[in-house]
Amino acid sequence: MKDPKKTEKGNRQEIEKLTREFSTVTVLMHQAIAQKAGLVGTDHKYIDLLLQHGSMTAGQLAHLSGITTGAVTAMIDRLEKSKLVKRERSITDRRKIVVILNQEEALKRIGPSFKLMEEDLENLYDSFTESELIAVEKYLKRVIEFTNKQIENLNEST
Repeated sequence: MKDPKKTEKGNRQEIEKLTREFSTVTVLMHQAIAQKAGLVGTDHKYIDLLLQHGSMTAGQLAHLSGITTGAVTAMIDRLEKSKLVKRERSITDRRKIVVILNQEEALKRIGPSFKLMEEDLENLYDSFTESELIAVEKYLKRVIEFTNKQIENLNEST
């Protein structure tokens, strides 16, 4: 008799377990990176949002990160105290304050942790065939899409 959890596409129960485990170790790794950089929690991921999207208002950062404007203000205060960001008035609307990343300081503080991982990550990629990497890429794109949708659903239900 065929196991309903095992299909030609693999063991879905095992994939769910591994995805959950991956999510947890990712959070723990980012916590370790933050601690090594002298930061709190996932503050370096908010720095990453600024690296990816550029300067923005606190409201835009709150929207992108999914945290409240009050929590964003506290986070900006911490990062400003650490000389990782600064606040400036918007040149297009003087009523707005824009959060500007000190990219040089951010890369100096966070970069070494990622530099340590680069070679290991290259070795990891090299251990896969081209078709396996294509499958991993497809999976990650769909998981990111799925996760963003779940975040949207959770934010809408509050």
